[in-house]
Amino acid sequence: MKTRSLVLLSGGLDSAANLALCVARDEAVLALTFDYGQKAAKREIQAARDFCRYYSVKHQEVEISWLGKLGGNSLTDVSQAVPTLRADCLDDLAVTRGTAQQVWVPNRNGVLLNCAAAFAERLGVSRIVVGFNREEAATFPDNSLAFMKAETQALSFSTANQVTVFSYTVEWNKAETVKEMRKLKPAFPFNQIWSCYQGEKDPCGVCESCLRLRRALQ
Repeated sequence: MKTRSLVLLSGGLDSAANLALCVARDEAVLALTFDYGQKAAKREIQAARDFCRYYSVKHQEVEISWLGKLGGNSLTDVSQAVPTLRADCLDDLAVTRGTAQQVWVPNRNGVLLNCAAAFAERLGVSRIVVGFNREEAATFPDNSLAFMKAETQALSFSTANQVTVFSYTVEWNKAETVKEMRKLKPAFPFNQIWSCYQGEKDPCGVCESCLRLRRALQ
């Protein structure tokens, strides 16, 4: 039996892969994209719209600018530069833990999941699908299976229909995700991904998110 799901969609590889897998295996009732004041908001929203159009899934943008206004991180604060690094440092935890701190938005995934849970409960949807992966979970604990389980437990108290949190990719790294996407029919539209932390015309190619996507595609 297919599970009716709400998908958190940023337009990056992981969330778009989860949208594609949800469409293939379950039922994607709605995809939500959050504008929390991040530098890449417009590009992420456009990418999410393109993916939803491709997969014929209803899309909604949710504005929570107060989160970005808290500042203190390079994703939302224009006075802070997004960190860059070399591709050969992607597996160096001493380096990536430092860059993770610079792009950490206070309780972002916790906030997004709780907002999404309200939509899910109102729609009678039992599951929120998120784009987590084990590669980024090494430096972002809110991308981990343990976090998903903890959020599911919390939502069992705060939602009347006991909404759960799920990810098809949580045990994969990004290269494994790309491999699985290449098997899908219809073909996964890799050209529509927006993973860059910046919001310029083209991806910067040097932020950690760009480098991880490039490595996975290669």
